[in-house]
Amino acid sequence: MDARKEVHTFVRVKPTADFAQDMIKFGPDNKSIDIHIKKDAKKGVVNNRQTDWSFRLDGVLHNTSQELVYETVAEKLVSEALTGCNGN
Repeated sequence: MDARKEVHTFVRVKPTADFAQDMIKFGPDNKSIDIHIKKDAKKGVVNNRQTDWSFRLDGVLHNTSQELVYETVAEKLVSEALTGCNGN
């Protein structure tokens, strides 16, 4: 039996009244997220700060219910822990 375990990553994004629609883009497969922050013009033309990030994940939960988040992320883990197994 392989002792290594996979780490699964998810991100939950909850839109708010001032949600940054122009800064956050979700991949069509719901497994990636791109973040872009516009350069601050006040800091001059040469601004070497990072403005773009891309993340590959096991899932993006955008505007989903708490129940769906639990079912997707934690239900199997909690069930295994309650039966005495290490969560996988």
